Amino acid sequence: MPVAVDNTRLQNQDDEEGQFLRLISWQGRYQYSFADAHARRADTKHRKNHQGLYVATAEGELLGSRATRNPAQLLQMLQRALVHWEERKTQLEAFEIGELKRRDPEFIWTYPEDGLVLHLGCQDLPRQVDLRPPDWQRDAHNQDYVWFLGSEMQAIVPSDVSVGDVFFMPEAVTQRLIRYHMLDCVRGETPSWPANALQDVELRLRVTDATADRVELTVSGHALLYEEGDWCVHPPSSSPYRIGEMCCLIRERGFDAELLGYLCFDRRAKAFSRFDLVAVGTRWGGTVFNVRREDVAPAPMGIAITLAGREARDRTAPHISHTRGSRQRYFAV
Repeated sequence: MPVAVDNTRLQNQDDEEGQFLRLISWQGRYQYSFADAHARRADTKHRKNHQGLYVATAEGELLGSRATRNPAQLLQMLQRALVHWEERKTQLEAFEIGELKRRDPEFIWTYPEDGLVLHLGCQDLPRQVDLRPPDWQRDAHNQDYVWFLGSEMQAIVPSDVSVGDVFFMPEAVTQRLIRYHMLDCVRGETPSWPANALQDVELRLRVTDATADRVELTVSGHALLYEEGDWCVHPPSSSPYRIGEMCCLIRERGFDAELLGYLCFDRRAKAFSRFDLVAVGTRWGGTVFNVRREDVAPAPMGIAITLAGREARDRTAPHISHTRGSRQRYFAV
Protein backbone atom coordinates (compact mmCIF):
# COMPACT_ATOMS: atom_id res chain seq x y z
CA MET A 1 0.00 0.00 0.00
CA PRO A 2 1.74 3.25 -1.09
CA VAL A 3 1.33 6.18 1.30
CA ALA A 4 2.57 9.78 1.02
CA VAL A 5 2.53 11.84 4.22
CA ASP A 6 3.72 15.17 5.59
CA ASN A 7 6.77 13.93 7.45
CA THR A 8 7.37 17.16 9.36
CA ARG A 9 3.89 17.05 10.80
CA LEU A 10 3.76 13.34 11.58
CA GLN A 11 7.17 13.19 13.23
CA ASN A 12 5.83 15.56 15.91
CA GLN A 13 2.34 14.11 16.38
CA ASP A 14 1.58 12.66 19.81
CA ASP A 15 -0.76 9.91 18.65
CA GLU A 16 -0.73 6.44 17.06
CA GLU A 17 -0.17 7.85 13.59
CA GLY A 18 2.93 9.75 14.68
CA GLN A 19 4.21 6.80 16.68
CA PHE A 20 3.95 4.53 13.66
CA LEU A 21 6.05 6.85 11.49
CA ARG A 22 8.69 7.20 14.20
CA LEU A 23 8.76 3.44 14.76
CA ILE A 24 9.66 2.96 11.10
CA SER A 25 12.02 5.92 10.70
CA TRP A 26 14.02 5.18 13.88
CA GLN A 27 14.86 1.85 12.26
CA GLY A 28 15.55 3.30 8.82
CA ARG A 29 17.15 6.72 9.06
CA TYR A 30 18.74 6.11 12.47
CA GLN A 31 19.31 2.33 12.26
CA TYR A 32 17.70 1.41 15.58
CA SER A 33 16.67 -2.16 16.20
CA PHE A 34 12.94 -2.86 16.07
CA ALA A 35 12.87 -3.19 19.88
CA ASP A 36 14.73 0.10 20.47
CA ALA A 37 12.62 1.94 17.90
CA HIS A 38 9.45 0.56 19.49
CA ALA A 39 10.61 1.81 22.89
CA ARG A 40 11.20 5.33 21.55
CA ARG A 41 8.18 5.63 19.26
CA ALA A 42 6.29 7.91 21.71
CA ASP A 43 9.12 10.48 21.81
CA THR A 44 7.87 13.79 20.33
CA LYS A 45 10.76 15.91 21.64
CA HIS A 46 13.47 14.22 19.59
CA ARG A 47 14.21 17.26 17.36
CA LYS A 48 15.27 14.87 14.60
CA ASN A 49 14.32 14.78 10.94
CA HIS A 50 12.44 11.59 10.02
CA GLN A 51 12.15 12.29 6.30
CA GLY A 52 12.77 9.40 3.94
CA LEU A 53 11.39 6.66 1.74
CA TYR A 54 10.45 3.56 3.72
CA VAL A 55 9.06 0.08 3.16
CA ALA A 56 7.63 -1.61 6.24
CA THR A 57 5.14 -4.20 7.39
CA ALA A 58 1.81 -3.09 8.84
CA GLU A 59 3.28 -3.80 12.28
CA GLY A 60 6.14 -1.37 11.64
CA GLU A 61 9.03 -3.72 10.92
CA LEU A 62 11.37 -1.97 8.50
CA LEU A 63 12.09 -3.77 5.23
CA GLY A 64 13.96 -1.01 3.42
CA SER A 65 14.71 2.70 3.48
CA ARG A 66 16.49 5.35 1.44
CA ALA A 67 16.60 9.14 1.25
CA THR A 68 17.05 9.83 -2.45
CA ARG A 69 15.65 11.60 -5.50
CA ASN A 70 17.29 9.03 -7.79
CA PRO A 71 14.68 6.60 -9.21
CA ALA A 72 17.33 3.90 -9.83
CA GLN A 73 18.40 4.00 -6.18
CA LEU A 74 14.77 3.86 -5.08
CA LEU A 75 14.17 0.80 -7.28
CA GLN A 76 17.18 -0.96 -5.78
CA MET A 77 15.82 -0.29 -2.30
CA LEU A 78 12.39 -1.67 -3.24
CA GLN A 79 13.98 -4.80 -4.66
CA ARG A 80 15.93 -5.34 -1.43
CA ALA A 81 12.73 -4.78 0.54
CA LEU A 82 11.06 -7.63 -1.37
CA VAL A 83 13.86 -9.94 -0.27
CA HIS A 84 13.49 -8.76 3.32
CA TRP A 85 9.73 -9.39 3.11
CA GLU A 86 10.47 -13.08 2.79
CA GLU A 87 12.68 -12.84 5.90
CA ARG A 88 10.28 -10.71 7.97
CA LYS A 89 9.63 -11.41 11.64
CA THR A 90 6.27 -9.59 11.90
CA GLN A 91 2.98 -9.69 9.97
CA LEU A 92 3.26 -13.39 9.26
CA GLU A 93 -0.50 -13.60 8.79
CA ALA A 94 -3.21 -11.32 7.45
CA PHE A 95 -3.20 -8.02 9.34
CA GLU A 96 -6.25 -5.85 9.94
CA ILE A 97 -5.64 -2.16 10.57
CA GLY A 98 -8.20 -0.62 12.90
CA GLU A 99 -9.36 2.96 13.30
CA LEU A 100 -7.13 5.40 15.12
CA LYS A 101 -8.14 5.56 18.77
CA ARG A 102 -6.89 9.10 19.23
CA ARG A 103 -5.68 12.05 17.14
CA ASP A 104 -3.30 14.64 18.55
CA PRO A 105 -5.58 17.72 18.89
CA GLU A 106 -2.65 20.03 18.16
CA PHE A 107 -2.61 18.75 14.58
CA ILE A 108 -6.32 18.65 13.84
CA TRP A 109 -7.22 21.41 11.40
CA THR A 110 -10.90 21.68 10.52
CA TYR A 111 -11.49 22.56 6.87
CA PRO A 112 -13.28 25.95 6.61
CA GLU A 113 -16.37 24.80 4.71
CA ASP A 114 -17.83 28.32 4.53
CA GLY A 115 -14.47 30.05 4.11
CA LEU A 116 -11.95 30.81 1.38
CA VAL A 117 -9.45 28.11 0.42
CA LEU A 118 -6.70 28.93 -2.06
CA HIS A 119 -4.05 26.89 -3.83
CA LEU A 120 -0.53 28.31 -3.99
CA GLY A 121 2.31 27.44 -6.35
CA CYS A 122 5.85 28.82 -6.27
CA GLN A 123 8.92 28.48 -8.46
CA ASP A 124 12.08 30.24 -9.53
CA LEU A 125 11.73 32.45 -12.60
CA PRO A 126 14.16 32.62 -15.56
CA ARG A 127 17.52 34.24 -14.83
CA GLN A 128 19.61 36.32 -17.20
CA VAL A 129 22.75 34.55 -15.95
CA ASP A 130 21.99 31.10 -14.60
CA LEU A 131 24.80 29.44 -12.64
CA ARG A 132 22.65 26.69 -11.14
CA PRO A 133 23.67 23.11 -11.93
CA PRO A 134 21.55 21.51 -14.70
CA ASP A 135 19.59 19.29 -12.34
CA TRP A 136 16.26 19.22 -10.50
CA GLN A 137 16.93 22.57 -8.85
CA ARG A 138 16.28 24.46 -12.09
CA ASP A 139 12.80 22.97 -12.48
CA ALA A 140 11.85 22.79 -8.81
CA HIS A 141 8.42 24.02 -7.76
CA ASN A 142 6.27 23.60 -4.70
CA GLN A 143 2.71 24.13 -3.50
CA ASP A 144 0.69 24.97 -0.43
CA TYR A 145 -2.85 25.86 0.60
CA VAL A 146 -4.13 29.11 2.11
CA TRP A 147 -7.09 29.11 4.49
CA PHE A 148 -9.42 31.92 5.56
CA LEU A 149 -12.45 31.51 7.79
CA GLY A 150 -15.89 32.54 6.57
CA SER A 151 -15.88 35.75 8.61
CA GLU A 152 -12.43 36.68 7.27
CA MET A 153 -13.53 36.10 3.69
CA GLN A 154 -16.66 38.22 4.10
CA ALA A 155 -14.57 41.10 5.49
CA ILE A 156 -12.52 41.38 2.27
CA VAL A 157 -15.34 43.02 0.25
CA PRO A 158 -17.53 45.54 2.13
CA SER A 159 -21.24 45.29 1.32
CA ASP A 160 -21.65 48.89 0.16
CA VAL A 161 -18.78 49.25 -2.34
CA SER A 162 -19.13 51.07 -5.65
CA VAL A 163 -17.11 51.21 -8.87
CA GLY A 164 -13.91 53.19 -8.32
CA ASP A 165 -13.71 52.60 -4.57
CA VAL A 166 -10.19 51.91 -3.31
CA PHE A 167 -9.49 50.37 0.10
CA PHE A 168 -6.95 48.26 1.90
CA MET A 169 -7.09 44.50 2.25
CA PRO A 170 -8.11 43.63 5.84
CA GLU A 171 -5.07 43.48 8.08
CA ALA A 172 -5.65 39.87 9.17
CA VAL A 173 -5.84 38.73 5.53
CA THR A 174 -2.72 40.70 4.57
CA GLN A 175 -0.73 39.42 7.52
CA ARG A 176 -1.59 35.78 6.85
CA LEU A 177 -0.92 36.02 3.12
CA ILE A 178 2.42 37.71 3.62
CA ARG A 179 3.82 36.10 6.76
CA TYR A 180 2.76 32.52 6.06
CA HIS A 181 2.66 32.32 2.27
CA MET A 182 5.12 34.77 0.68
CA LEU A 183 7.85 32.21 1.38
CA ASP A 184 10.75 30.73 -0.54
CA CYS A 185 9.58 27.12 -0.40
CA VAL A 186 10.48 26.36 -4.03
CA ARG A 187 12.90 23.55 -3.13
CA GLY A 188 12.00 22.74 0.45
CA GLU A 189 10.38 24.18 3.54
CA THR A 190 11.11 27.40 5.39
CA PRO A 191 9.76 29.11 8.51
CA SER A 192 7.06 31.74 8.33
CA TRP A 193 8.10 35.38 8.57
CA PRO A 194 8.13 36.94 12.04
CA ALA A 195 6.11 40.13 12.38
CA ASN A 196 9.23 42.32 12.45
CA ALA A 197 10.37 40.95 9.07
CA LEU A 198 7.63 42.90 7.28
CA GLN A 199 9.61 45.99 6.26
CA ASP A 200 7.12 47.52 3.81
CA VAL A 201 3.82 45.78 3.00
CA GLU A 202 0.67 47.08 1.37
CA LEU A 203 -2.29 45.51 -0.46
CA ARG A 204 -4.97 47.70 -2.01
CA LEU A 205 -8.22 46.69 -3.68
CA ARG A 206 -9.99 48.70 -6.38
CA VAL A 207 -13.57 48.00 -7.44
CA THR A 208 -13.76 47.75 -11.24
CA ASP A 209 -17.35 46.56 -11.55
CA ALA A 210 -20.26 46.17 -9.15
CA THR A 211 -23.74 44.78 -9.77
CA ALA A 212 -26.42 43.20 -7.63
CA ASP A 213 -24.85 39.81 -8.39
CA ARG A 214 -21.11 40.37 -8.16
CA VAL A 215 -18.21 42.69 -7.36
CA GLU A 216 -15.05 42.62 -9.46
CA LEU A 217 -11.82 43.97 -8.03
CA THR A 218 -8.13 44.32 -8.75
CA VAL A 219 -5.47 43.84 -6.10
CA SER A 220 -2.16 45.67 -6.21
CA GLY A 221 0.61 46.07 -3.72
CA HIS A 222 4.11 45.22 -2.64
CA ALA A 223 5.93 43.34 0.07
CA LEU A 224 9.49 43.82 1.29
CA LEU A 225 10.44 41.09 3.73
CA TYR A 226 13.79 40.78 5.47
CA GLU A 227 15.12 38.74 8.38
CA GLU A 228 18.57 38.19 9.86
CA GLY A 229 19.49 34.91 11.52
CA ASP A 230 21.99 32.08 11.87
CA TRP A 231 20.66 29.21 9.76
CA CYS A 232 23.02 26.25 9.96
CA VAL A 233 22.80 24.27 6.73
CA HIS A 234 24.25 20.77 6.29
CA PRO A 235 27.45 20.52 4.23
CA PRO A 236 27.14 19.36 0.61
CA SER A 237 27.53 15.67 -0.19
CA SER A 238 30.88 16.47 -1.83
CA SER A 239 32.25 17.87 1.44
CA PRO A 240 34.73 15.79 3.49
CA TYR A 241 32.66 16.79 6.53
CA ARG A 242 29.55 14.91 7.57
CA ILE A 243 26.32 16.15 9.09
CA GLY A 244 27.04 17.34 12.61
CA GLU A 245 30.74 17.96 11.98
CA MET A 246 30.27 21.41 10.42
CA CYS A 247 27.62 23.62 8.90
CA CYS A 248 27.31 26.37 6.32
CA LEU A 249 25.87 29.50 7.91
CA ILE A 250 23.29 31.62 6.11
CA ARG A 251 22.77 34.91 7.94
CA GLU A 252 19.86 36.52 6.13
CA ARG A 253 16.86 35.96 3.87
CA GLY A 254 14.55 38.29 2.03
CA PHE A 255 11.87 38.72 -0.62
CA ASP A 256 11.07 41.98 -2.41
CA ALA A 257 7.93 41.50 -4.51
CA GLU A 258 5.17 43.29 -6.37
CA LEU A 259 1.67 41.79 -6.15
CA LEU A 260 -1.17 41.93 -8.66
CA GLY A 261 -4.49 40.14 -8.62
CA TYR A 262 -8.03 39.90 -9.97
CA LEU A 263 -10.98 38.93 -7.79
CA CYS A 264 -14.69 38.39 -8.31
CA PHE A 265 -17.04 38.14 -5.33
CA ASP A 266 -20.42 36.51 -5.89
CA ARG A 267 -22.83 38.52 -3.75
CA ARG A 268 -25.62 35.96 -3.92
CA ALA A 269 -23.42 32.95 -3.08
CA LYS A 270 -21.39 35.10 -0.64
CA ALA A 271 -18.20 33.54 -1.96
CA PHE A 272 -15.39 34.30 -4.40
CA SER A 273 -15.81 32.93 -7.90
CA ARG A 274 -12.35 34.20 -8.82
CA PHE A 275 -9.26 34.85 -6.73
CA ASP A 276 -6.11 35.11 -8.84
CA LEU A 277 -3.06 36.70 -7.24
CA VAL A 278 0.60 36.69 -8.26
CA ALA A 279 3.71 37.90 -6.44
CA VAL A 280 6.83 38.40 -8.54
CA GLY A 281 10.11 39.68 -7.21
CA THR A 282 13.61 38.99 -5.95
CA ARG A 283 14.46 36.51 -3.23
CA TRP A 284 17.82 36.03 -1.54
CA GLY A 285 19.37 34.09 1.30
CA GLY A 286 17.95 30.90 2.71
CA THR A 287 17.13 28.84 5.79
CA VAL A 288 18.00 25.37 7.06
CA PHE A 289 15.69 23.25 4.93
CA ASN A 290 14.88 25.27 1.79
CA VAL A 291 17.96 24.04 -0.11
CA ARG A 292 19.52 27.41 -0.93
CA ARG A 293 23.00 26.71 0.46
CA GLU A 294 24.66 27.41 -2.90
CA ASP A 295 22.00 29.79 -4.23
CA VAL A 296 21.79 32.68 -1.77
CA ALA A 297 22.39 35.51 -4.27
CA PRO A 298 19.41 37.64 -5.34
CA ALA A 299 17.33 35.87 -8.00
CA PRO A 300 13.77 36.10 -9.37
CA MET A 301 10.94 34.04 -7.85
CA GLY A 302 7.21 33.90 -8.46
CA ILE A 303 4.23 32.87 -6.35
CA ALA A 304 0.77 32.27 -7.86
CA ILE A 305 -2.44 31.87 -5.86
CA THR A 306 -5.86 30.83 -7.13
CA LEU A 307 -9.05 29.18 -5.87
CA ALA A 308 -8.47 25.61 -4.70
CA GLY A 309 -10.25 22.70 -6.34
CA ARG A 310 -12.79 20.33 -4.83
CA GLU A 311 -10.74 17.13 -4.77
CA ALA A 312 -9.82 15.42 -1.51
CA ARG A 313 -6.23 16.67 -1.86
CA ASP A 314 -7.52 20.25 -1.91
CA ARG A 315 -8.61 19.88 1.70
CA THR A 316 -4.96 19.66 2.75
CA ALA A 317 -4.17 22.07 5.57
CA PRO A 318 -1.57 24.82 5.06
CA HIS A 319 2.02 23.63 5.46
CA ILE A 320 2.39 25.58 8.70
CA SER A 321 0.11 22.93 10.23
CA HIS A 322 3.12 20.64 10.74
CA THR A 323 4.27 22.53 13.87
CA ARG A 324 2.76 22.32 17.34
CA GLY A 325 0.69 25.38 18.22
CA SER A 326 0.58 26.48 14.58
CA ARG A 327 -3.22 26.64 14.31
CA GLN A 328 -3.42 29.27 17.03
CA ARG A 329 -0.62 31.32 15.46
CA TYR A 330 -2.02 31.06 11.93
CA PHE A 331 -5.51 32.26 12.79
CA ALA A 332 -4.34 34.81 15.37
CA VAL A 333 -2.95 37.23 12.76
